[in-house]
Amino acid sequence: MTVFESGTPPRIPPIAFLGLLAAISPLSLGIPVQSIPDIAATFDAPYGAAQLVVSAFLMSFAVSQLVVGPLSDRFGRKPVLYGGLLVYALASVGAALAPSIEILITARVIQGAGGCAALITPRAVVQDTHRGVEAARMMAFVAMLQSVAPSVGPIVGGGIDALLGWRWIFGFLTLLAGCMALGAAIWLDETRPVTGGQVNGWTTILTRYARLFRSRLYVGYTLTFTFGTTGYFGYLAVGPALVIDNLGHPPLEFSLSLMVIATQFVAGAWVASRLVRRLGTDRILWIAVAGITAPSLALLFVARDPGLVALVLPFMVFGFFNGFIFPNALAGATSIDPRIAGSASSFLGFAQLGTGAIVSFVLSNLPTADAVPLGWCMVLLGVLAGVGMVLVHTARRESE
Repeated sequence: MTVFESGTPPRIPPIAFLGLLAAISPLSLGIPVQSIPDIAATFDAPYGAAQLVVSAFLMSFAVSQLVVGPLSDRFGRKPVLYGGLLVYALASVGAALAPSIEILITARVIQGAGGCAALITPRAVVQDTHRGVEAARMMAFVAMLQSVAPSVGPIVGGGIDALLGWRWIFGFLTLLAGCMALGAAIWLDETRPVTGGQVNGWTTILTRYARLFRSRLYVGYTLTFTFGTTGYFGYLAVGPALVIDNLGHPPLEFSLSLMVIATQFVAGAWVASRLVRRLGTDRILWIAVAGITAPSLALLFVARDPGLVALVLPFMVFGFFNGFIFPNALAGATSIDPRIAGSASSFLGFAQLGTGAIVSFVLSNLPTADAVPLGWCMVLLGVLAGVGMVLVHTARRESE
């Protein structure tokens, strides 16, 4: 039975609040994208330097999760969330007032470090307050709201830029952090489990964290989550070259293709939340592995000379089954030891973004005359996700 610091079960916060909280970081990543030319012009900086406002945030966000997760297990979900939102808000003010491109990039690095607390906390809270299939269902709802942010971010940022200028984008993010802190004060109780009524110390937390990596269940779910959800980064990396340069479509059509793929993730997460009670987490994940591998193989058949539909359709199917993988693999991995759900979640996030960065880098440096490298990459990711489920299956059989 789970024991909480207060001695009584905490209130379960509204799932909409947790989803919006988790959406802050993906929203922050993409919200200044369309303003990069303006930022470069403001500081008379090269476009590549201005683009670091996106990539620097992503790198900081990915690495900081390794620290923020264990902190939430040691000091509690709410203190770490408040601390992260405070750092995020101050960095947002710094970005809005930045007098140089160097200070703006530095502010974005700090913003990414603080913002990752807003992603880790909802995942840990769901695992603190739910178990098994119900945790997977709640993760699916959080993922649905979170996944809308990358599509909405550039639209919101573009509107703010057009009306008030790019600096007010970061002013908006400052206000958003304040609203989320207020929401946490109203709806969020401390949900961190304790042992024997006592908060776990660093030695206990780090020992359990290390033990996770000796668990085939955790490693299996982590592999499935990581390789099953990073194919989208491949499309982001070489999609512009394939769609705009090779096929001659305008940039707007590429942007629309991203939106269509993103909506499939939302649809998949919704369907998975309905099926998981009947099929269970592991069966859903087996279906999802087949669901991402099949369109990847199909892409190989047309990879030499794909049209726009032939290129985007496999990624639509891939995105749909990503909606199966994301909440269920996440729920499975963080359930191994709920006492360190923050640490377990943080490593998953790091592994996903780190692998995504590697996939993007490798594909960007391969020929883009056709979609063959992309197709083989997608097939390999599907196979590796399947390896993760094999580990889960064998671990389950041995524990029976």
